[in-house]
Amino acid sequence: MTPRDRARRRPWTTTVAGATLSALGLTLAVTTPYAVPAASAAPLPRVAGSRPQVMPQAGPTCAPWQTSTTVPPGVVLKPRVFPGDERGTPAVPPKPAPSAPRTAGKPATPVTPATPAKPRVVCRNAPPAPFPHAAWEPETVVGGSRLAGTGVVVDAPDAAAPPEVYDVSYVLADLDSGEILAAKSPHAWLRPASTLKTLTALTLLPMLDPRRVVVASEEAQSAAGTRVGILAGNRYPVGSLVDAMLMFSANDAVYALADAAGGYERTVQLMNAKATEIGAHDTVTVDLSGLDEGGQRSSAYDLALIGRDAMRLPSFRAAIAKRDAVFPGGKDRYGKVWPAFHVYNINDLLTHYPGAIGIKPGRTDRAQHTFIGAATRGGRSLVVAQMGSVTGSWKPTAALLDWGFANADRITPVGRLVEPGEAAAPTPAPTVPALPTDGPDGPGDGAAGAAPTGGAGATGTPPATAAPATRETAYNRMLSLVALGAVGLVVTTGAVLLAVVLRRRRRARVR
Repeated sequence: MTPRDRARRRPWTTTVAGATLSALGLTLAVTTPYAVPAASAAPLPRVAGSRPQVMPQAGPTCAPWQTSTTVPPGVVLKPRVFPGDERGTPAVPPKPAPSAPRTAGKPATPVTPATPAKPRVVCRNAPPAPFPHAAWEPETVVGGSRLAGTGVVVDAPDAAAPPEVYDVSYVLADLDSGEILAAKSPHAWLRPASTLKTLTALTLLPMLDPRRVVVASEEAQSAAGTRVGILAGNRYPVGSLVDAMLMFSANDAVYALADAAGGYERTVQLMNAKATEIGAHDTVTVDLSGLDEGGQRSSAYDLALIGRDAMRLPSFRAAIAKRDAVFPGGKDRYGKVWPAFHVYNINDLLTHYPGAIGIKPGRTDRAQHTFIGAATRGGRSLVVAQMGSVTGSWKPTAALLDWGFANADRITPVGRLVEPGEAAAPTPAPTVPALPTDGPDGPGDGAAGAAPTGGAGATGTPPATAAPATRETAYNRMLSLVALGAVGLVVTTGAVLLAVVLRRRRRARVR
């Protein structure tokens, strides 16, 4: 090779750099059209003379039981208690900035307006959607045909309407007669959370001697959710476990009681049989502590029915009214001795509402807040069951009870709580089979354990529709495309380097 040939030869780094830049340009050309969602590409409208509008800041990724909410600048969200009370504190309009002082012979210097504050995006718990189910023949609905529908059901022409509350479903009834004063979607299938422990107590208390001693298992000690702190291998009286289950909503105490009743699976069977016996046909027990498992469900009607029957047990009525109880200590696996301690009742209604006598609160992520309450006033006792609320406040329960006590004598009952053994399961209404289709509107899989939905005119709860694509979906798509482009860039660069090395080796052999 002559010196002239060496001068004409380009260094191999130039070839690699060119190939790399070409691959990078190709990657950007492919991914850029998909990197930004189309909705955000359009400019915000602007009114003449107004400040430029600002897009909300990218919010956090919300959980499946939450929805994203855009909060205007300066607005402080208030805790949700009643609908309409959560508008928040409005932002105080900023004072106009003063102009710079005028100097003789010189115009005033304009002041640059402050950058407008950006709205923020927060996640807030959303009301749960009921499980879908088939429509029923109205005359076979448990408690009366008027309870078959959705929305508020009341017959009070001479009284004010019941207070508006966040509950997806509720039932307000006379605890003694069982007459239902008002209801809202009473037979909607929803998750019961820890109010299901009322059915656990109704099933197990007649079977177990409160003085019986139970040896706690490892499975009970490691229970998920709320625990009172039982220690495996230690001995606990049934009465203390019942107090912890009903007062403190302790799941470990529930599982220890189930061991005393024949085991977990046996207790689930007993609870489902008890629900059928008393006419609570909306209720299916999967986890006896109330955790969100599979198709576990109940209804406000069933919870009112279960609460009413449980209040007939003196041991149950005494346990739920306690404000404080002593729970035994024990020795842990490391030999440390723990002394006895106090457990308290987490039912806020007992503390704040005069005449309250129970019964049981509950909450999980997917069920949101559920509650069974009872109170006595003027010789009358009422029971209220609430499901699917986004607030854990006792005030909506108090408002429903106040309305019931004030208007009970002017209300025509819309249904009643049945007696044990009285009501059979409701009969599904006849429906016209839907024609099969191959399109996106064709039949799909329903919730586990749910009956098929009815056809046109069905009064059952419709299945939830799919949520539209979100900014998170577009962002994930962008990341996937960028990652694909990066892989292509690495592969292209490696191929170019390999080609250069092989070319240099061939030239070296030629020389």
